[in-house]
Amino acid sequence: MHTRRCFSFAMVLLSGLTLLVWLGMMPRTPAAGDASAIRAGPAMHGPLLRLGIVPERDIFRQRQRYRALAEYLSQRLSRQVELRTVRTYQDVIEDFREKKVEAAFLGSLVAVLAVDQLDAQVLLKTQLPGGICSYRGVIVVPEDSPIQSVQDLRGKRIAMVRTTLAGHLFPMAEFSRHRWLDDPSAAPTPLWVGTHDEVIGAVHAGQADAGALKDLRLHELEKVQQPKLRLRRLAISQAVPENALVVRRDVVDPLGAELAAELMKMDSTPQGRAVLEQFGAERFVPCSLEEYSAIYEMSELLAARWNAIGLSGAPPVRRPGAATSRSSWLLPQAGPPNGA
Repeated sequence: MHTRRCFSFAMVLLSGLTLLVWLGMMPRTPAAGDASAIRAGPAMHGPLLRLGIVPERDIFRQRQRYRALAEYLSQRLSRQVELRTVRTYQDVIEDFREKKVEAAFLGSLVAVLAVDQLDAQVLLKTQLPGGICSYRGVIVVPEDSPIQSVQDLRGKRIAMVRTTLAGHLFPMAEFSRHRWLDDPSAAPTPLWVGTHDEVIGAVHAGQADAGALKDLRLHELEKVQQPKLRLRRLAISQAVPENALVVRRDVVDPLGAELAAELMKMDSTPQGRAVLEQFGAERFVPCSLEEYSAIYEMSELLAARWNAIGLSGAPPVRRPGAATSRSSWLLPQAGPPNGA
């Protein structure tokens, strides 16, 4: 218990310091819609490219990663690149709808929603070191928790992240699989937090009995926090693409094609490889809707309760070619940490 309190205090202190630094770097005049914007690179003659990003971790570090990429793209495309950081996953959908961004790097669920609701186009996905191109949702509990299976979560508290595959759709699909959505008194109570890091913090602080988050982020935190961070996996989803570049349909040609071309050849030049290393990736590779099969399956299962479980709009509809075969969204047994 002492270890968990120390870990929780450290997480809170780090988050507070990070927020202070981030606020100190913010522009004096915030962009409209509660989204922050930073401009990268020298003034260019081409049209402005606004690139949306959604924090899923330490905000300061995420902005640093994308700043390097924005500066590189600004030079290569001969146009100014503006990073627009929004607060929630739903906000980036609104930015697409209101044409406040031309493109964005999105997690799997938001990418599918952008395609379905706004006819956006998925172009590329990020390949991380080790050839990792995908991630899974995981439901975890402290190693010493008496909870041994998802069934034991009945009536418990679980930390979750809205409008994400790992932190929202996957756990809700699990609740449905256990028929808890038909009996709200039996369903686990969501504790909504803003990021995957905050899920871990809530579990260790004892604010939640379990947490649902992205496995890649969990792996990173485990490497840094071991042996303090000891969590046990209760359930693991099927793999979905790592964060993907999504472009508004009305600017796919020629902007989307130019942007994708520059990103895909970054690993072929010393300058591009240096920026990729700073960004934390090996390269960018093509991505298609066929790779989001697990999301469509979960969405179909939850379609009748889509709004009741806190998801906006209508559930995404599977398009021809979006999935070649039907398989369970739940990994049958614990396999490799992620499916590339």
